[in-house]
Amino acid sequence: MSYEGLFGKELYSERTFPTNYDVLKYDKIPKKLRVQIFQQMLTIHMDGDLQLKEDEYTKEDIFYNIMLVLKQRRGVLSYKDLLPDKARNELEYRNHVKITAPYLVGEELEFYTLLIFADSSDYLLILDLIELLSYWMNDILLDWSSEMVDGMINELFRINGVGYELINNMIIHKGNEIIHKDVVRPTLYFLSDPTYSGANSEMLQAFKDFKQNNFKGAIHNANNAFESTMKIIIEKNKWQLVTPNPRQSVPTLPKATASVLIHTIDKNVALESFELSTLKGLKDTLQALATLRNSHTGHGQGSEIKETYIRHCEFALHTAATNILFLIRTYG
Repeated sequence: MSYEGLFGKELYSERTFPTNYDVLKYDKIPKKLRVQIFQQMLTIHMDGDLQLKEDEYTKEDIFYNIMLVLKQRRGVLSYKDLLPDKARNELEYRNHVKITAPYLVGEELEFYTLLIFADSSDYLLILDLIELLSYWMNDILLDWSSEMVDGMINELFRINGVGYELINNMIIHKGNEIIHKDVVRPTLYFLSDPTYSGANSEMLQAFKDFKQNNFKGAIHNANNAFESTMKIIIEKNKWQLVTPNPRQSVPTLPKATASVLIHTIDKNVALESFELSTLKGLKDTLQALATLRNSHTGHGQGSEIKETYIRHCEFALHTAATNILFLIRTYG
């Protein structure tokens, strides 16, 4: 029987009270979602849908690498060091993961035990586990197998109202659902073209910074991705750089500022006035937002200030993504 995930039979409770969240959850990953990942992975495994790229690989290699990297990055000797005290005490008597799947051993058992019994509020640990699972599945499994796992996890994120998605084996903060679907996801799709590898790395880093509450870094990298996209488009079209001020010397492409890049695009394609204003406005907005955190230096980091950073950072990421999408679709 082929794996169909959770797309088949819909429960009465799901039809009556659909998971249509206006505000997605970010700082708690519910145990229900983590148990469902465990259950669906068991189903995929039993159906024989985890197909390895090479004969010398084994499924155990995936979980060995996951736990090795996690312990090194977290600076712990045992996975139990990452569990809350209550869970450690409970596991001394009974491990429901082992009872459910007695054939699990070693690092695979450690992975699922940590995934399920980690504190719901330790969302960064849980997201690290899920991202590492996706990364090593992609590294060791055939593409269709790893894509099946990512699709299953993304569907579970969606139906549980958790505001993250796996794209290219990296956890991405979704923000607003509509913007994510119509702007962020298509932008990352276009940037995944090898031509835009530099801009892609910067945009992915911006979302990673946002996930880690490094809002200034997120805005900075979104700005870099915007500028890198313009540089790539200019180079791709073999346009000569043009400075806004004729008296200024023309820089090399790597050192060109956003103003020079925007002016160059305008002179080569005759931008509509609203298009030119939009690009200039984005440049000014990103530069202004980058100074937001500095303006509060020395003050207490209250919840209101943090919420301000989040709103401005989301705005910067979504605006940068919108303009990158426009540039690539139109000129790239």
